[in-house]
Amino acid sequence: MGDVQMKTMENKGVKLMLKRLSEEKKSLWGGFLVTCAGAVLGAFVPLIYGQVIRLAGDKNSFIWYMWIYVLMWVTIDQLHNLTTRYADRKGADVGWTIGYKLFMDGLEHLVRLPMNFLAEQRLGKIVQRVERGADRLEQTIREGLFSLAPHFLSFTFAIGIMMWIKWQLAITVVAIVVGYTTAMVSSNKKILALNREIRKMWEEAWGHLWDVVTNIKAVKANTNEEFEIKRLKQNFGACYDKERTAEDVRMKIKTREHLIFGLGAVAVISCGALMLRWGVFDAGNLISFLGYITMAYTPFSRLAHNWRLVQETIINEERVANFLSEERENYESGGHFPIAGNIEFRDASFSYDGQSNILENINLQISAGETVAIVGESGVGKTTLTDLICQFYRTTGGQIMIDGRDISCWSLASLRSQIAIVPQDISMFNDKIRLNIAYGNVEHMDNDEMLEEVARVAYANEFIESERFADGYDQVIGERGIKLSAGQRQRIAIARALMRDPKILILDEATSALDSKSEKYVQEALQALIKSRTTLIIAHRLSTIKKADKIVVIHEGKIVEVGKHEDLLAFNGVYRKLVELQNFGILN
Repeated sequence: MGDVQMKTMENKGVKLMLKRLSEEKKSLWGGFLVTCAGAVLGAFVPLIYGQVIRLAGDKNSFIWYMWIYVLMWVTIDQLHNLTTRYADRKGADVGWTIGYKLFMDGLEHLVRLPMNFLAEQRLGKIVQRVERGADRLEQTIREGLFSLAPHFLSFTFAIGIMMWIKWQLAITVVAIVVGYTTAMVSSNKKILALNREIRKMWEEAWGHLWDVVTNIKAVKANTNEEFEIKRLKQNFGACYDKERTAEDVRMKIKTREHLIFGLGAVAVISCGALMLRWGVFDAGNLISFLGYITMAYTPFSRLAHNWRLVQETIINEERVANFLSEERENYESGGHFPIAGNIEFRDASFSYDGQSNILENINLQISAGETVAIVGESGVGKTTLTDLICQFYRTTGGQIMIDGRDISCWSLASLRSQIAIVPQDISMFNDKIRLNIAYGNVEHMDNDEMLEEVARVAYANEFIESERFADGYDQVIGERGIKLSAGQRQRIAIARALMRDPKILILDEATSALDSKSEKYVQEALQALIKSRTTLIIAHRLSTIKKADKIVVIHEGKIVEVGKHEDLLAFNGVYRKLVELQNFGILN
């Protein structure tokens, strides 16, 4: 038994629950003491109405004695009612508070996790796990701690009073309770195994749903609505089928538990009736016993449900605790240094899985203010190279230096605040254009002058101020910017980068979605922008990269060529083949 208790206390889910409860101990104790006081008062109610029955049958007693007990009965019953309502409200309040804090801590933790974790997970699955854990913990506090515990306190006092009235019957009631508890605990193993399986199934189903919703345009573009609906029905249908199986098991357990208590209650009442007939005790005592049997049945009839609820909550909290134990990014560890823009890779290597390298022995020097184009076939590690500069991933070998310091010397907050990225896959929020531009520097969200200036430089003001966008910078652009064209989203992203006023600028296919006219304007804007910044350009278009100070060619995870456009063409190596293959331009 001691080993079981020790194992339970070491469970991550139990530790998480106890930690969260301890954070709200003032509210818990205040409400719990009031609730327990009401529970103790409630334990005396059957004794009092038993006394009323006794006095009603005793013609020799004064009638006002009986009315005094009736008044006591009403008073205690109402006090018990008030404390019960208080317990319900307090339990809900504390449960909401703890559930909310756990949910928000989970979301905060999710946002702060490193990319190597996030890239491997279905985020919908993670969010559903956290939400479920918060909801279950709230329910356990409300229905278990503030509801079940006072009932058991009442039961404890009730056993003492029953022992005082007739210990033989009291021992019979205790024996029934012990038998009921033993049956309940032994029957919970199967249902707990089912619950653990069900939780995993629900998380997988919600994870798939998240994928479908976030890629809904691709679903419709490929006319795969029926395919995805079928998969959704299969996933969620399997969850509901498994829930039905679990509910069938619960019903069988409840039937058996009710049988034990029902037969036990009949046996106690029958014995009490015989004792009444034999004159061993009076009708008042029998009525009191009936009340105490009901008082015993109430918490124990709920015990099975609440015990399973607690066990299910432990399973949920264990999964939440495992998620919360994932190491998050440390934004403040390290120094806060201004960046000039010198970047150096020293034998840098990187692997996602720790086995095969995506990048291997990268040696590259980039001077402050220099524009470097990075080219290569898809999948050779071009974007990964720039991700290493931002510390989205850490090198698995070698070093990256910025201004002569190892990149790990910078705090993430300081490093990333001096870098801006215009990615190929633009992230847009279902919010105002104002927020989507100011996201590069949210402190200036209400600075109309700055917003208009960066929008003008990025040639985004042309469509923002058009008749189509009647609300201008306050126009909401829809889910993932669906109300904008690809080129418009690209220009918003460039304006966002301008808001950061970065020392290092990363352009990942930044002009790939622009038409010829827009590209011309944006190229001019970018040329003005990159003059005072270290710029890394990942691109395929000749017009984008031919003016770079140098071009870095990556092939099979290694740098194979470095030079200017004309020199690399003359070299007749990998770069020339890429130019010919991608149809960059007309070669002389």
